[in-house]
Amino acid sequence: MNPRPISQITFAGVVAALYAVLTLALAPISFGVYQLRVAEALTVLPFLNRGAIAGLYVGCLVANYFGGQGILDIIIGPILTAGAATITYWLRRWEFGSLRLRTWLAPMPAVLFNAFGVAAYLAPIIQVDYWFAVQMIGLGELAACYLLGLPFLWILEKRIGWIFRGEQPSGQART
Repeated sequence: MNPRPISQITFAGVVAALYAVLTLALAPISFGVYQLRVAEALTVLPFLNRGAIAGLYVGCLVANYFGGQGILDIIIGPILTAGAATITYWLRRWEFGSLRLRTWLAPMPAVLFNAFGVAAYLAPIIQVDYWFAVQMIGLGELAACYLLGLPFLWILEKRIGWIFRGEQPSGQART
């Protein structure tokens, strides 16, 4: 049996649980137009491991089910998250620019998808101007994804990146 799919399923489960718990534990700042969804820092994880795409989708689905703004938030929010996560995954693999540049771009899909996509369905629900919603959600996403997510990505890549690449740390033999 190939351990790779099992490890990705496990990783997806951990990401889903972390996303849902972080979002719901910080519910007062995780929903609405004025949101700072701290769990969005996890949207950089597909840059390292594709299993995070499913984890982010399920985590967002669970979080929006229990704390969201209704059926549109439950359906569209996770789709937007999965779309952004997929592009983040592709960023690592695309052959343009340096890896450093692509690392800096890794949080951007989540910022753009959520700022424009979530605002599209949330603005009418909350009855605010679309562009105002884009700005407010975008600011929260920039903070979560770049102030929290990007340093998180750097730490993971530098300190424990070997886990995501399926390697052992230097000096340790495989068992």
